[in-house]
Amino acid sequence: MPVMISPSLDEARAELVIGLEARKLVVMVASCSVEYSGRTGSHLGEGERLIIVKGDGCILVHRGRDYQPVNWQPSGCIIQAQSNNETLVLKAVRPNPLESLTLVVREVQFLGTFLLQDSAEFILHASEEEMQRAIILQPDIIELGFKILDYEKKVPPGFVDVYGIDSDGNTIVIEIKKDPAGFPAIKQLLEYLKYLQAPPGRKLRPIIVAPSIAKGSQSTLAKSGIEFKPLSLQKAVEILQKHARSDQQALKSWL
Repeated sequence: MPVMISPSLDEARAELVIGLEARKLVVMVASCSVEYSGRTGSHLGEGERLIIVKGDGCILVHRGRDYQPVNWQPSGCIIQAQSNNETLVLKAVRPNPLESLTLVVREVQFLGTFLLQDSAEFILHASEEEMQRAIILQPDIIELGFKILDYEKKVPPGFVDVYGIDSDGNTIVIEIKKDPAGFPAIKQLLEYLKYLQAPPGRKLRPIIVAPSIAKGSQSTLAKSGIEFKPLSLQKAVEILQKHARSDQQALKSWL
């Protein structure tokens, strides 16, 4: 794992090329400006930043604050490094849709390339209750115009996770599952529907919200007239974190 402190631009380029060709993780602290061209366009003036290039072709540019990158490109990019006497140009091109991120580097303080070994499974310890809270906090993740009227609504077979109406006044009945939803979830929701009615002239819209549908259950879901809305545990947690930060900012403003 080569590590370079204050290398010349030519030295940095040579090590970058080796790292990129070997699909290594590249970590660089450098003074650079950034240009983005694609669906929109942006310019970030020169400053000292943390640059991370991963083996799958994604690139992230971080400032010295905030956890989110100020510029980034997803995996699958073609990344090239070129240098002349004054600058090192690192360019990441995403083929589809066509867009590019260009970093013009004038000084490198640190450069390291690493070949990481990581085959561990990521397990997110979240629950259906957190998915439910995320929907309550941000109903439009189900669809625009969705209005929640109740949750944990009691019906003889159990409790409806989320209950509300859509923009047309139709009744939405939601069953949430944190694992791929299969026949038990379909059966459970159909049992709830026996005890619910939509207003005159409107209809019931049963919806299962889960990360995915279990293998072999798609046709049963379609025949049952039940809709499916994907929601991952990761997305639910992100929504909860976003609203927690908003609450903290509101409290700071009030204080």
